[in-house]
Amino acid sequence: MATGSGDSVGLASNHDGQEAASNAVQSVQSGAAAVLSNVPASGPARSASPPVLGLHREPMYNWQATKSSLKERFAFLFNNELLSDVRFIVGKGRQAQRIPAHKFVLAAGSAVFDAMFNGGMATTSAEIELPDVEPAAFLALLRFLYSDEVHIGPETVMTTLYTAKKYAVPALESHCVEFLTKHLRADNAFMLLTQARLFDEPQLASLCLDTIDKSTADAINAEGFTDIDLETLCAVLQRDTLSIRENRLFGAVVRWAEAECYRQQLPQTSENKQKVLGKAPPLTADC
Repeated sequence: MATGSGDSVGLASNHDGQEAASNAVQSVQSGAAAVLSNVPASGPARSASPPVLGLHREPMYNWQATKSSLKERFAFLFNNELLSDVRFIVGKGRQAQRIPAHKFVLAAGSAVFDAMFNGGMATTSAEIELPDVEPAAFLALLRFLYSDEVHIGPETVMTTLYTAKKYAVPALESHCVEFLTKHLRADNAFMLLTQARLFDEPQLASLCLDTIDKSTADAINAEGFTDIDLETLCAVLQRDTLSIRENRLFGAVVRWAEAECYRQQLPQTSENKQKVLGKAPPLTADC
């Protein structure tokens, strides 16, 4: 079976390659779902994992007559083998799904797909493998390209944002960021700040920092605080607008360092805590 691969664009510049970025997104998606677990999804109710094909079963003959608008006709073709001229193998291993699509629709909505199908090095493969993309997120992207419908929720918003950036669909990016911004709270501000930095979303990052400034104690006591990356921690510690006493902030930094030692399988000594903190403010010897 001949296969091709999609090109990635628009990822944050501080990450090396689409595989690393994809792994980073997937590693925090479960945490995002947890802190946003009480948030309703955007769009009609749906199963968490889409079916392998989920193809339309309506009669094929004269189906056009049953659709009164261009939007309805294109929406009918979403995830439909009818008239499809390309198929994607999305995901890895047993979780991979085979998804049909139509080159014209994809190229009309994404410069990346346009280059993939019509550029100077256009693929001629009938099936294209996308191991770094989650099937649910790819279906959300296609649904948007076919019908302008937005289907995102706490379980898929991060991977959908990654996919929208990968295929340069800024309108869907904006919907994802709006979803995250709407549900920004002190207890998820650090997690969302990490994602905003990963995806180079300065507006969301600024809102997260404002929330952390105003509710610093609640933010550092959140379950996900010790899971943030060092760069995000340093960015917050450099601020002089945090509303918290220095001794409590110091205690939070120690907790983060202990968690990082555990992740790196290092003994929780003062030296190792300072080592994992890198360029962050130094800890004293009795920490």
